[in-house]
Amino acid sequence: MDKTILEIPTELLEAAKITPEEAKTELAIRLYQQHKLNEEQAREMAGDPKAIEALAWGSRETGSIDLNDFLSWASHDLKSPLNTIIGFTRVVIKGMDGPVNENQAADLTTSFNSSQRMLFLVNSIVDMARLNMGHIQIQRAEIDISALIKEATEKWKTANAAKPLTVVIDLSQPTFSADSNYMRQVISSLLTYAAIRVTEGALTLSANDDENGLHIIIQSAGKKSRDKSEMDSAMFDFICSSLIKLHGGTFDQPQETDDGLMLSFTLPK
Repeated sequence: MDKTILEIPTELLEAAKITPEEAKTELAIRLYQQHKLNEEQAREMAGDPKAIEALAWGSRETGSIDLNDFLSWASHDLKSPLNTIIGFTRVVIKGMDGPVNENQAADLTTSFNSSQRMLFLVNSIVDMARLNMGHIQIQRAEIDISALIKEATEKWKTANAAKPLTVVIDLSQPTFSADSNYMRQVISSLLTYAAIRVTEGALTLSANDDENGLHIIIQSAGKKSRDKSEMDSAMFDFICSSLIKLHGGTFDQPQETDDGLMLSFTLPK
């Protein structure tokens, strides 16, 4: 196996108060936590089979766990069981393993929806942990933001047919430097964020640009929900504002209206 030699000045190690072996172990752990090395590779790099488990899960000195670190590292193990439950529940509901009666189908549908809800919460918590630790980095490219908005909103409409959505795009310069995947996530999440504030009604998304950049406004209007889903709102707020800031943009303070919620953000040219 080819090897690469990484030279670190002794002064830096002395300033950090760690030995070369500890630096190598710490690097192995970080790469493992970010899913850039598998467990076997991380153990080999660390040179100590027990170091990965011992240091990734907690601190010997305090006996505590960095929850953000844990969530970012263990995200796959947290989501895999839920994906399995969702997948097999869908199979049974469709009758692929044999016929189910009406009551069984109703109970299975409740379980399926609850599992989907739990998966959403786990995904959101993991995203928050990664953003909080700076583990998410955007990959910029020149993209047609107009086409991206249309794609993201059409997909959202399909998944949320009960909430009519009107999209108005008026861009003189549709090309922007952004991470297409995370921008789709921002638009979809903000639409859901606005939608949960109304039980009946519709949404509008407007996009325009000027010399300062791209401006997107999302507005929900209808019968305001009594249950504001504060936990969901807090998650959407943190995740979207963090991703927008990574793009160098600004996310305005959400504005409660008489019949819904208004959300807006700006991306620089």
